[in-house]
Formats: sequence, structure tokens, C-alpha cells
Amino acid sequence: MSTLPQDKSEGKSYQEEFDCKFYLNKYYAPFTGSPSPPNIVTYFHCKQLHDFYTKHSSKWNSKTARLLEFGGGAVITWLISAAPYIDQVTLAAYTEGERKEIELWKHGKEGAHDWSSHIRYIVNEVEHVLGDDAWCEREDLLRRRITNIIPCDIFCDNPLFVKQELFEVVQTNLCLEVTCRTYEEYKVAIKKLVGLLKPGGFLVMCIDECASFYMVGNKKWPSLYLTLEQVKEAVIEAGTEILVAERDPAPLVQLQNPTDTDYKAVLVVAARKREL
Repeated sequence: MSTLPQDKSEGKSYQEEFDCKFYLNKYYAPFTGSPSPPNIVTYFHCKQLHDFYTKHSSKWNSKTARLLEFGGGAVITWLISAAPYIDQVTLAAYTEGERKEIELWKHGKEGAHDWSSHIRYIVNEVEHVLGDDAWCEREDLLRRRITNIIPCDIFCDNPLFVKQELFEVVQTNLCLEVTCRTYEEYKVAIKKLVGLLKPGGFLVMCIDECASFYMVGNKKWPSLYLTLEQVKEAVIEAGTEILVAERDPAPLVQLQNPTDTDYKAVLVVAARKREL
């Protein structure tokens, strides 16, 4: 049963109308030529994730640690830097289409989205591990690390539907702000994700600050307007201690011409669940 006042027709609309292929090709297209990636993949976001894992991975056993990517859709970019520090990744996506896309990529099947330029960029340019062998090895490693691809719904009492062991790390990237319609819903959603962590576990989030919409084709999807201070407040109220709270302003061209989305900055927040 839903614990939040979700509009069920909106969830059905997302299942039926969200064009996963178009979304990937627009916001996560393969890129060549420049070391700087296009659009949604920012150096700031990737570097913050890399820095988090290199700094905090000593707090868990990488040979047994489990990571949940909640609401990750069909995107694997935010898991690239995590792969060397985690044993198993559970990727939870809302739509069947998103889950099928991940399955195609994991098994190297025809029609899978091409993530090679993203992996190369993060390994070579962000982590400064050079050579084709390095990023190819990371690609293989991430495929092995993704062990579960499951449905999710933050509005359910159990957002993963079935009972799971608690996780060392829960990530959510560009998700909750486009799922929740009110700040109260957002705070309840954060508490649910923290509830999936082991005591002392880590919540890692990326958020589009002050966004009200994003476009996928001709479809305009709403986003909850959130500030960094609101995100920090929600995370602290959920029973965590904030470790990272960084903000990267959107490029001037984005601020002057917000056609695809009207976000004002990218936020990365990481926090640790308090011990019992």
C-alpha cells in the first residue's frame, strides 16, 4: 500500500509514456573528440563520486559490500567509480523498459546503449587511470558487479517490494526530485532510503537544484524545486550525519536558455547513517 499521496495515474503515465531510448540518446549519448562530456554528465558529479569512494571505501569490506542504485533508470554512469570498491550492485529501476536496457548492456547484447565513451571518460579523465585496457577492464568489472536488476517504487511501504539485506551504500542520482511532488513527500522518501542502509552505511545523492521540469522529446516532466539547504535538512532528519554537501552552478548558457531543464546547479550530498 502506498504511504504517500501519489497520483497513480501519473505513475501509469510514466510507465507508458517515458521514452527510455530517447532519454538515453539525448542526455547520455556517446561522445567523441573532446574530453568534456555533453549535457547531463558533468565532471563535477563524476569527480565527487570518485572522491567519495576513494575516501570512504575503507569504512566497509569491499569483498562483501553491497550497493543499491535506487531509481537509476537505465543509466550506469554513476556506478563506474563505485565498481572497484563494491562486491555487488543492485540496480532498482521503476519501468520495465529501463530494466531491459540494463539487462541488454550487462549481457553485451545487440541494441544495448553504448556506454564506452562514458566509462573511458571517467576512468581516463576523472580518475586519471590511463590506457584503453583500464577502461575496458572497468567495463567488464561493472558488468560483473551488477548482480540484481529489480523494480522499485518509493511510494510503497517497501520501495524494493521484496525484503533485502541492508546495504553498505545507497545511491540515488537525479531521481527523487522528479518523483516527489511535495517537500514532505521528499523527506519521507529520504527516510525510506536511509532505512535500507546498515547502521553506519552511506547515502550518496545527486540532485538538480531549483529545477521545475525536464524534457524527454515533446513530453514535459515536472520536478520538485529543491535547494541545497532543503536537501541537507531532509537528510539530517532521516538520521544521518552529512559528510559532503557540494554545489556546482549550471553553465551560463543553461541559465540563459533553459530549454531541456531549468536546473540552477548540480548538488552532490553524501551522508552516513548513525550507528545504533
